[in-house]
Amino acid sequence: MGGVLNAANVFSRVLKPAAKQAGVPWAGFHTLRHTCATTLFRNGMNAKQVQVWLGHHSPAFSMATYVHLLPEDLPDAHFLDDLTNRAPHTAWKESEAGRDVDAAPTG
Repeated sequence: MGGVLNAANVFSRVLKPAAKQAGVPWAGFHTLRHTCATTLFRNGMNAKQVQVWLGHHSPAFSMATYVHLLPEDLPDAHFLDDLTNRAPHTAWKESEAGRDVDAAPTG
């Protein structure tokens, strides 16, 4: 009707029946925050971005709260080869001297 929503009313009339129907009767509002954090981390967001989304006071708090969502295993070191194979292989130039930094010194 366009009025202010009452959290207790939304919880008992909307969230709890939906959670029960979904087979997770224990779910509550905090579950939605946790699901949001999980989704953000799994889609590559960093701790600062998750902090902003969830309104935490610091990225460290977000990390401490949701660190269990991050993978514990290290990737195989070969992923570095894949990264370097995709990178352009161009020499960087020194802006001041206008010559390749990889070039042998002269003189």
